[in-house]
Amino acid sequence: MRVSSVVLTLALAAMVPSAVAQAVPNPPPGIPMGPRSPYDSLVSPEIAPDGRITFRFFAPKASSVSVKPWFLQSGQPPLLMTKAANGVWSVTSDPVAPGAYRYQFVVDDALIADPRNTYNSPMNRDTLSLVEVPGDADDLQTYRAGIPHGAIVEQTYDSPVAGPARRLHLYLPPGYKGGKNYPVLYLLHGGGDSDHDWPTEGRAGVILDNLIAQGKAKPMVAVFPDGIVKGSNLMGGKPEEDKFTAELTTVIVPLIEARYNVSKRPEDRALAGLSMGGIQTLNIGLTHTKDFRYLGVFSSGWFPDGLKAFEAAHGPILADARQRLKLFWWAYGETDIAKQNSLNALSMLEKNGAKPDVIEETPGGHTMVNWRLYLSQFAPLLFR
Repeated sequence: MRVSSVVLTLALAAMVPSAVAQAVPNPPPGIPMGPRSPYDSLVSPEIAPDGRITFRFFAPKASSVSVKPWFLQSGQPPLLMTKAANGVWSVTSDPVAPGAYRYQFVVDDALIADPRNTYNSPMNRDTLSLVEVPGDADDLQTYRAGIPHGAIVEQTYDSPVAGPARRLHLYLPPGYKGGKNYPVLYLLHGGGDSDHDWPTEGRAGVILDNLIAQGKAKPMVAVFPDGIVKGSNLMGGKPEEDKFTAELTTVIVPLIEARYNVSKRPEDRALAGLSMGGIQTLNIGLTHTKDFRYLGVFSSGWFPDGLKAFEAAHGPILADARQRLKLFWWAYGETDIAKQNSLNALSMLEKNGAKPDVIEETPGGHTMVNWRLYLSQFAPLLFR
C-alpha cells in the first residue's frame, strides 16, 4: 500500500503543469537509497511573485554552467550561473513576462534538460525543460480555475505515407462527449519541432479553454500533427516534394474524421502553422481549398527559390483558390527573421489576386510569445 501511495503521488505531480519542481519525498521503509546530497532537496526552477526565475543545477565537478532560456532576446548570451560550496550552481533572472518558456542548461558545453523539473517540451530530436510564469486573470495563456477545461489527447497511428507508430496530439474542447460534430483546426509546428510544441510551450489548450469560456471562440477540436516526414523537402515551394502534404490530406484528416466527433465539411476545417508550418500551410492550403476554408500563416513565407517555384506552378490558380477561402490570415513580428519572406510572399499573392484578409505586423520577433498571441487572435475568427 505504501508503494502504491508513492506511485499515485508521482503520477498526480506529473499531471499538474507546475513550473516549480518539488523535492523528492522520503522513500517508504525497505526501499534502498544512496547517500543524500544537495540534489535531493534541490528546487529548480523557482518563480518569485515578481516573475524572477531562479534556476539551480547540481554539478560539483563541472567547471562552468549556464542556462539558455527562451525568454532571452535573440543574440543574448546564456545566463551564467554561480557555484556554491555545496556544488549547486544557480542564477536568478530579471522579471519575466507571463508565458511558458523552454530552457536548457549548458554544462561544460553539453546541453542538458533540468533534471529537477518534470515539466518538459520535447522537440524532434531534443528535450527541453519548460517553465511557466503565470499571468493575471486577463492573460489568455494562463490556466484558470473555475471554468470548463478541455483535454489534450495523444493519438498514435500507422501511416502508409510516413511509416508505422506515428503520433499526433489533439485538443478536445469542454463537453466534447456531447455528440456534436465539431469543427477542426489543424495547427502545425515549426522546423525541428514536434507535435508536443503547441500543447506545451504553445499553451494551445489553455488559450482555447479561455477563449471558449469567454464566448470568444467556438468550441473546436484542434489537431497538432508531427509535420516532419523523412525524405521530404520541408520548406520548399513544391507541395508534392513534402510528404507531409499527402500525410495530412490522405492520412491524418481521414483518421480524425473516422475516430472523433468532428465535421467532414471543408467549411469546418482550418489550417494554420508557424514558421516551417506556415510554409506547409501555404503549400497545402492554397492547393487544397477543397479541403480547408480557413488559413493562418504565423511568421512565415517561402524562401526565394521556393517562392519562384510555387508561383510558377500555382500562380494561375491562386485567384480562384482565394475566392474559396472564408478567411486568409497572416501575421509576423517587426524584428522577425521571417519578415522579409513574409513581405515577398504577400507581394506575390497580391499580384496573383490572393491577398490575405488580415495582415498584421506585431512587436517582437520569431518567438512563441508572438505565436501564442496570433493563435489567440486567429481562433475567434474561425467557423463563423
